[in-house]
Amino acid sequence: MFKEKVQVGSIDVDGSQELKLSSLFKIMQEVASHHVDKYKIGHKELLAHNMCWVVIRMNVQILKTPKLNDYLTVTTHPGVVRGFIFPRFFQIYDEKGNLVINVSSMWCIIDKTTRRVVLKPSEFDVVKPEHNKDDMEMPEKVSGDSLSLVDTRKVRYTEIDLNGHLNNTEYIEFMLDTHEVDFYKKNRITSILINYDKEIKAGEVVELYSNKNEPEVIRGTVDGVNRFTASITYERKQ
Repeated sequence: MFKEKVQVGSIDVDGSQELKLSSLFKIMQEVASHHVDKYKIGHKELLAHNMCWVVIRMNVQILKTPKLNDYLTVTTHPGVVRGFIFPRFFQIYDEKGNLVINVSSMWCIIDKTTRRVVLKPSEFDVVKPEHNKDDMEMPEKVSGDSLSLVDTRKVRYTEIDLNGHLNNTEYIEFMLDTHEVDFYKKNRITSILINYDKEIKAGEVVELYSNKNEPEVIRGTVDGVNRFTASITYERKQ
């Protein structure tokens, strides 16, 4: 079990001083990177073989939203590899040891040139699957219809990551920006299930569709091709 302690900083929160969902995804991405770096299967090692990590799906349950200056313990561990699927779990605890965020995710490795999935290299046998009693089931496929266009976003330079495409955390910001600030003053996110269907590159224009229901289904497309679909649930703030 890999573990890191982090503090929620001023750049991680919104106007209500609560941890932004995109900041949560960035924290998990960094902790996962530190874990695979430990086993010499991180970005540097994969890049030497013209490969990179890509997240496929994530299921995030937010039991309690962390706030500014909170100290969190982030734990992560791999599950049993299924063909080309690398399961990864995250549990995030507050200072009292209470579980506040629970996450299951699916990752794969792709060839940077062909953008095709690569089966598990033998070097990855050094990482043994682990189990936590709080582990959730693997993320499911998100479906939804009767969606209406709510926004369009062009991918800019600052949104591109080290793999040369729109970072998975930026997908979150694209989706959340379809609501006005006042919406988040009254509502908090309790869960998000997101499917990353196809990468998005710099210069592409993403069309965002939503059903504006509960749960809210949001889909991003480029030139009519699905790039991601997410289901988000909210609850009214007290």
